Amino acid sequence: MTKKLDELLLEAKDLIARGKLNDADGILGPLKNEYPLSQDVARLWCSLAMRTDRGADVPAYAAKIYAHVQNDFHKAHWAHVLGTASFILLDLPTAHIHFVCALNHLMILAKTGKVPPQREKTEILQPGDNVFVSGEAEKLLWTTCAELAKLGIPAFPYAGTLLGLVRNGSLLDFDKDLDIAVWMESWDACCTALEEAGWVRTPMRIDYANYRDYVHPELGVTMDVCGLQARGKQIAGGFSVPGYPDEYQRVSIFPKFDLIQRNSEYGQVWFPRQPETILTAFYGDWRTPNPNWDTVISARNLESFTLLVRCYAYHRLIQCWLLGDLAKAWCYAHQISLKDPDDVLALRSRQWMERALTRLNREIPVWPKNHRQKRVYTRMVADLFHEGHVNFLQAARALGTHLTVCVVSDERVMENKGKLPVMKQTERAAVVAACKYADAVMTETPASVTLKFMQQHGFDIYTFACASEQERQDKRKLCASLPAEMIQELPYTPGISTSDLVMRILEGAGSKETRNQ
Repeated sequence: MTKKLDELLLEAKDLIARGKLNDADGILGPLKNEYPLSQDVARLWCSLAMRTDRGADVPAYAAKIYAHVQNDFHKAHWAHVLGTASFILLDLPTAHIHFVCALNHLMILAKTGKVPPQREKTEILQPGDNVFVSGEAEKLLWTTCAELAKLGIPAFPYAGTLLGLVRNGSLLDFDKDLDIAVWMESWDACCTALEEAGWVRTPMRIDYANYRDYVHPELGVTMDVCGLQARGKQIAGGFSVPGYPDEYQRVSIFPKFDLIQRNSEYGQVWFPRQPETILTAFYGDWRTPNPNWDTVISARNLESFTLLVRCYAYHRLIQCWLLGDLAKAWCYAHQISLKDPDDVLALRSRQWMERALTRLNREIPVWPKNHRQKRVYTRMVADLFHEGHVNFLQAARALGTHLTVCVVSDERVMENKGKLPVMKQTERAAVVAACKYADAVMTETPASVTLKFMQQHGFDIYTFACASEQERQDKRKLCASLPAEMIQELPYTPGISTSDLVMRILEGAGSKETRNQ
């Protein structure tokens, strides 16, 4: 050979990245024979083999490397490769054994005070480069759903995509793919239509009957397509491996929900009539953001924490640990512990990672408690923000665990009071948002507070304060359709109001003359 080994490996790596797998194999095949115990050659060759139909050749080769290497880090790596190869071959019991072996090596390493070096984080994409922030991914979602709807295929936003649309009004900034779902009756027609529209099916390491990955050739956006089917009074989804026992399945269960058609900029699309039903089944408290949540492992509606799900969890936990991302690895160990509190291996792994994080002066992640929040809603003008506003917001926040404040528009103030506020709506909203008692601020809501509105946004309590009996009557009329237990009137702070502040200013408050008086 005329080229150095590292140059050949770089060339092979580049070929794999560009999808030229046969050309990469032409380089790596001879190198494997010439350097049979080289970890660098073996690492690339195994990666290539698991992307092709040669996965069955990986275990024997990886086992030789595992036996040859000495330190626990390399032992853990090759045990992980063995587990991954067995996982792909659907030999889950063997995969589990290898993953356990890898975790034990990593814990031995942690006991000696050592952790894998942390990889440098990739540069954060700027808004213009991130198609999920720029809006390009959402445009692609709706155009795809609209085209499918025209063909009589009711595909609709699902999982993380649905979460972003309902909670944030847009796709999640940190999302990595689009998620859509379709009834299994339309599964084949949906997949055919996507491929005819130019979506490229991504080869999956396990061929599920109700789950596929596609990639858009121009934008590079990945889309997960999930098949759902009715099961009695419930709806079932997940990962289905036909012909295998229950431990090889991942089944997620939803209460029954309906679809409705909605207008979009790109045509009519299908959307869940009760999106909150799906989100609550998936996430529990779906309104509290948790970027470390992995739905494959942590979905609240898993019928069972099967061996398939456990292998996914172990695989990702070990992968993060080997990359030195202890915080992410801790999150996976924690998710396993939440699903199976008797998993001693996950508990021990989490403890050793906590010691390592403390020693390295890194923060131990805080996992949000998945308890249902008691959400409070109020409307206010908040003009010339003062002590009375602060007192009200503090009391309103104390009624629950989350407070959303609607800062009403200038036009609404004009209608109700016959005059414009001193501060514009944007200015008033900015001040309220800066108050520590307000968790969220809205600027566009209906004048009347209806039960439908409260349920749509997950609000449990509507609250207000009144300076007069007439104001009390007016505010009660606006929420007349709510049940009494959802309405909470709070005390009004006496001695301070926006009108008082305006009068003080007009009377020269703050001037020397006024102070001397």
